[in-house]
Amino acid sequence: MTERTGEGYTEGAEFRFLGNLFGALMACAGLLAGTMVRELSLDYWLDDIVPLLLLALTLRGMVKSAMELAKDSIFYEEQKKQVLDALAKQEEVAATMSGADSELPRIAAKPKYSEAEVLEAVSKRIEQQREEGLKKNKLMH
Repeated sequence: MTERTGEGYTEGAEFRFLGNLFGALMACAGLLAGTMVRELSLDYWLDDIVPLLLLALTLRGMVKSAMELAKDSIFYEEQKKQVLDALAKQEEVAATMSGADSELPRIAAKPKYSEAEVLEAVSKRIEQQREEGLKKNKLMH
């Protein structure tokens, strides 16, 4: 039940590892309180079968989640290297662009019109629209 987010990260691997670690500690506490430790003999393993199985299952889960964490760490380092390479390339491009500042095309300055020129252009446009409207009306009748 590993949930992948994005391309390579495993969601919740840290929490599964900590949960399995806690479970292993609980199983060890059960073994310490069990018959094998009290009698100092492995002959009583059947009496302590539940803590032994719990320890085996939680150790398996710990190894599995530790492998997921290692894989996530490797993926993170690869992503970090790619990002650093891209940033270095951007800085290099920016440095070459700042050196070639005079070669870049310039945007033309916005023309400034006087009030008289604006009023004259607007009145010409209104006259053109009126003439076009009259022509359309003549064609329709």
